[in-house]
Amino acid sequence: MCHRNVRTIARRQRIASIACCALVLTLVVGLANARVSSVTVDHVEPFEKVDGYTYVEATMHGVVEREDGSVGEYAVPLVLIYPDDGGNGVGVVDWPNSVYYSVTGHESLDGSQTRQYARIVTDGYLFDAGYTYASVQWSKEVAELFADVPAAQDANHLVGGSIERVTDTWEILRDAARFLRDPSAFEGSDGPSPVGTVLSFGFSQTGGLQMAFLSGGHNTVDGELAYDGHLAGVAGYACATPTDEAPVYMILSHCNAPVLDHEGRPEADASRVITVVTQSDVEHGLFVAASSRFPDQDDWRQYELAGVAHLPTAAFPGLADNQNPADFRPVFRAAFHNLALWTTEGIEPPPSQFIEGEIITEGESAGVLITHVDEDGNAVGGLRLPHMVQEVDGQVAGAPLGTYTGLKLDVDAEAEPPINVYAVIGGTFTPFSDEQLAARYADHDTYVYRVTRAADALLAGGYILEQDRDAYVVEAEHGPMSE
Repeated sequence: MCHRNVRTIARRQRIASIACCALVLTLVVGLANARVSSVTVDHVEPFEKVDGYTYVEATMHGVVEREDGSVGEYAVPLVLIYPDDGGNGVGVVDWPNSVYYSVTGHESLDGSQTRQYARIVTDGYLFDAGYTYASVQWSKEVAELFADVPAAQDANHLVGGSIERVTDTWEILRDAARFLRDPSAFEGSDGPSPVGTVLSFGFSQTGGLQMAFLSGGHNTVDGELAYDGHLAGVAGYACATPTDEAPVYMILSHCNAPVLDHEGRPEADASRVITVVTQSDVEHGLFVAASSRFPDQDDWRQYELAGVAHLPTAAFPGLADNQNPADFRPVFRAAFHNLALWTTEGIEPPPSQFIEGEIITEGESAGVLITHVDEDGNAVGGLRLPHMVQEVDGQVAGAPLGTYTGLKLDVDAEAEPPINVYAVIGGTFTPFSDEQLAARYADHDTYVYRVTRAADALLAGGYILEQDRDAYVVEAEHGPMSE
């Protein structure tokens, strides 16, 4: 598996095709950016986390031409983080998750609850690798909630805005991709460079938004492709569909057809999908991720993470004392890397990986996976990070420190106040006793050896990057029995 830094991808492409790019841009700029009226800058500063990047808070203004013939306008907050040297030529549009407002019944208008998960689950990788990043508010619900709370922008710029119809969501998200391809609408002369490839990212709620976007054929308009690829995080097979039927903002349902149905989707949509799902997502009736296994589709990969929860401590800490700590960020970093190579150079990512078990086919639990577990209670099969035992070239690898579950089921359904739904999908971790650890690992070197073998196999397979392979080994060296 090739692990070149994607920062070099578009540079080589631009050098090879610079003679024709000017002509192509001249021909397509009118179409690509026709609906983005302007991007007005509210705040700009050097990006504090990575040198050579600029951080911008702005407002994207655009026009919506609807299927019913009507025309509308929007003005939505935008966060833009771009490399000053042009970067790797790949843009990422992070569809911010705002499900917390609906779940909490709008009891707290906390602007920080609109979350940029592409940044959370990659922890700086995007900027180290030269991606151009944008995140735009797409939700009419959020825009209305914060219409009279301007101070909320102090907590998170991605609140507020003006959206006329809920279903204008699709055009706003397409426009964000169009803007990265042609940023000429940017106010002033120091904006981002154009990118040649645009990827979408969603997490949970907005992963479901991606599923609805794709299955509904919204990725193309008049033969124009909005996004070249999509990384769907812990979405499962739930389609989150915006609706103008008041008072509901979104209909959540199981997708009723393959998301990339070659017979039903627009011919021009040659986009590719990587979906990263956790054990929680194949076991929970809301996500039914086991239903989105499409091994025969060449443009689809699904990685099911054994022993990892929908909301581990790395993404949403503090849900419970025994919350599952297994970290999915290494997989997301590699997935972005692989998706960029897939969409720019045609280098295929590693094969899908599925957790073992039986899928329920009837009744209210249809689509749920009854997971097979080993003697420790840990899931069998799937993509196995170094905290899961496995066999590599006939030798044992992986070093669990306890039992890791996808769902927290030891909850009181009659409790007051009601149970925290997030705690349920935060999973659990039950550590082995000192005696169990001693019986399993003869000494510290044995533990490090097993972690290293698992990390090496993941790197060789293309499922993690070298930086994470090294981090696993260093962590193991300072882990159990290290003193």
